[in-house]
Amino acid sequence: MGLIKKLVVGFFLLLVIGAVAVFGTQYYYLHAYNKVPVELKTETVSGDVFYLSHVLEPGKYYIKASSEGSVEKITILDEKDNVLTESETDSMIYGSSKPFRVRVDYKAPLNVDSYKVSVGIYRLEKK
Repeated sequence: MGLIKKLVVGFFLLLVIGAVAVFGTQYYYLHAYNKVPVELKTETVSGDVFYLSHVLEPGKYYIKASSEGSVEKITILDEKDNVLTESETDSMIYGSSKPFRVRVDYKAPLNVDSYKVSVGIYRLEKK
């Protein structure tokens, strides 16, 4: 029983360390770097929609999406529209040495004809 208990405790300890590392990294990038706006867009839309950015230069970027409905996911695509990574949150930090595009999928709120969506893409530059 002692070995199983140590394995379970070790597993949960690794999960906690991983979560702290992820949030610590995000905190570092948001406070040690300047956010230079690349694309800022707000629109009133109806139905489920998506936003697709132009091709962005290599570098580190902070992507923030918001909606009166919900943000389904943020997808990073290469120049040929192949999926590189996805995030089911409303913000993410992404860095690449190759050009890429950002796609944000929005879900409409129930029983609403139109609603506002917005997206901000910021290049992170060292302070």
